[in-house]
Amino acid sequence: MLEIASQIVLCLLLAALIGFIIGYLLGKSTCPDDSCRSTHGTSHDEQDTHTADNTEPQPLLLTAPRGGQKDNLTRIKGIGVKIEEALNNIGIYHFDQIAAWNKENINWADSNLGFPGRAQREQWVEQAKALATGKETEFSKRVDAGEVSTSKQS
Repeated sequence: MLEIASQIVLCLLLAALIGFIIGYLLGKSTCPDDSCRSTHGTSHDEQDTHTADNTEPQPLLLTAPRGGQKDNLTRIKGIGVKIEEALNNIGIYHFDQIAAWNKENINWADSNLGFPGRAQREQWVEQAKALATGKETEFSKRVDAGEVSTSKQS
């Protein structure tokens, strides 16, 4: 009887070890460089930030626009009133926030906004970089002139 019990304990330990190894290997294959646990792109020097459960590193998110004034994100081609509202709802209010996005931040935003590939395809980061420094784009000039219907606030 003691021999059977010791064999059962040995089998359980072996199964636990195999389970641990498989779990470790699967975890490494879905996040090979520990970037899934990274908080890159976030800053606590800014106003309070909030987080969401997601595996992509999130960009800097704010609980409110700085100084109570948000940027008109519809001046970025590809961002209409509805997407601007969605961005504001997750904590993105300013051009400089979008201008600072890296690939992981773009992936995070895509998955949270539900428009995969849109930010990359429509070059939001490049446009935001120009607008954050006070420059104009052809599209932002059209928005400012009231020529873009999807950018008009209701």
